[in-house]
This record gives sequence, structure tokens and C-alpha cells, in this order.
Amino acid sequence: MKYYFLTFMVCFVLIYMSIFYIIQIPYSRNYYMNNFFSMCNLFSNPFQIARLYTKGPFSISYKDYHHDDCDTSKYMGTGPESYWDIIERPIIGDHLHLLYKIRVDNKNIIFHDRNLTETIAYESAPTACQSSVPYAYQKQWFHTGVHSHCDAPGIIHVHPWSAPIGLRKEGREVTLGLFFQSVGIERSTKGLGFKINGKYVKMNLAYYTNSKRTTGFLTQDETEIENLWLVDCHGIVLLWGDDSVMPDVKDDEIEFLKTFKCYPNNYPFR
Repeated sequence: MKYYFLTFMVCFVLIYMSIFYIIQIPYSRNYYMNNFFSMCNLFSNPFQIARLYTKGPFSISYKDYHHDDCDTSKYMGTGPESYWDIIERPIIGDHLHLLYKIRVDNKNIIFHDRNLTETIAYESAPTACQSSVPYAYQKQWFHTGVHSHCDAPGIIHVHPWSAPIGLRKEGREVTLGLFFQSVGIERSTKGLGFKINGKYVKMNLAYYTNSKRTTGFLTQDETEIENLWLVDCHGIVLLWGDDSVMPDVKDDEIEFLKTFKCYPNNYPFR
């Protein structure tokens, strides 16, 4: 009888340890986890966060677990009304800064946020009806939490929490394209480049993940430029037209960048 019981217990433990659960993450990727693993196995970089959503009868809440506290989250809150998601920084609550330099016609350009509205002219004057306004339509721009204060040298301020709730972006949706939209740089739909101060320019990008100017990323691809992920606190974005030389970054500009802090204080660097 003892051996039957022992065999039963061994089988029970093996079955229990082999029970899988699934964590859904963006882009239709799944991680299949069992009890031999901890949440730490999910983190491939320090900018990832495991977010546990818990549904209640009247509302929903969530808690974020970071790469440095993933051991504590192994079994917390899992149940029929809870589910996990893997997200990436910046998240709502983060506040970081990157240095940018844009050079066109061999002149550096510093930007401030664009006007919130822009009137778009008619392609041709209307003849079938009398318009009450002298423009075709009015375009509106909303604050996205990625913008500039017209700092010199240029600083990109990233804080998703300041955007209206329905427009807040997190993770890889926090892009250089959001900054472009905030300051009035527009990408041509006809392959002409980026419109900067009324002129279309073919742009080059050099990106450095930190103020030490290491781990550079170079591209001329307009899609890659627009979708550059603004995740690195004290990163450096250099842009220049084909008619210009690559901007240089001086030591005093690096020191100026470092005067802008990261929040939270343990925001990851790479």
C-alpha cells in the first residue's frame, strides 16, 4: 500500500509541475510557462515589464513587475479574472530625456511644439457653394507626451502621462514620429523625404543609446527613422539632410543633457 501511495504522490507532483499556463504578449507571441520557470524567464531586456491585469465586477486594475522584481510575481493574482501582458517602456509614469540635433542646409535647427491647429488651403476655390471660411478644413494636433521645450541644444521630453488618456502611447509606440508630429516635421507620402520648415529633405539618422555615444544605429530608411523607439534616457538622436554634414555633439552639450533626470530613479540604462 505504501508503494501505491508513493507512486501516486510522485505522479501527482509530476503532473502538477507540468501544468502549463500561457502569457499573451504583443505581436501574437505566446510564452508557454510551467512551474519550473519564474517570471524572470520572460524578460529579454531591462525595458520589458510584466503587467498583471485583474478584472473586478465594476472596474479593472493592474500591477507592473520589472526585471529586478520578477521573482516575486510568479503566482501573484493569477485567476480566472486575471491575465498577464508583456509591455515595454516608456510607460505611463516614466519621464526621460534625449538630446537631438537636426541639421539642414548645414544649419542646426531647434524646434518648439507646433500650433495646435492648422488651416489647410483649398486645392482650388469652391464654385458650387459659398464657404463660410476661407480654407478647406482645419487640422488639429494633440499633445502626445513627446515634445520639446525649445531647449538649446535640443532636448526631446518624453512623459506619456501628460497626453490625454485616449491618446497615451507606451512602449514601441513612443517614437521619433510622435516628436516630429509635435514640432511640425511631416513625412511625405510621395517619397520626397521629411518636410522641415517648408522644405522636403532626405534625412539620415544616427542614434546612440546613451550620452557615451556608444551602440550607434545608422539608417536612411524613412520608416525606420519615423519609428525610432524613444526608450533610452539620455539617448542621442542626430538627423541631417543629404546636403549637410552629420552634426557633432560637444562635451558641454552632453553635460547639459545630463542635467535632465530620469524618472523613476532606477530607470534602466543600456
